[in-house]
Amino acid sequence: MTELVDSILKAYGREFDAETRAKISRYLETLTSTGKRDDRQLTAYGLAYLQQLDNPDPRYSGC
Repeated sequence: MTELVDSILKAYGREFDAETRAKISRYLETLTSTGKRDDRQLTAYGLAYLQQLDNPDPRYSGC
């Protein structure tokens, strides 16, 4: 899982703190617990999740 997180962060092209790394790890662990195992698909989901962490969409920020 660590290698996958590292490749996602590297592909995003920006440095992130330990908290963000932990969030991505938990997110990927949640996905794998639901049966998702394909590294390409997990990478795509991880990159999308990172993008939302980095630039949240104000429509979904809560009330």
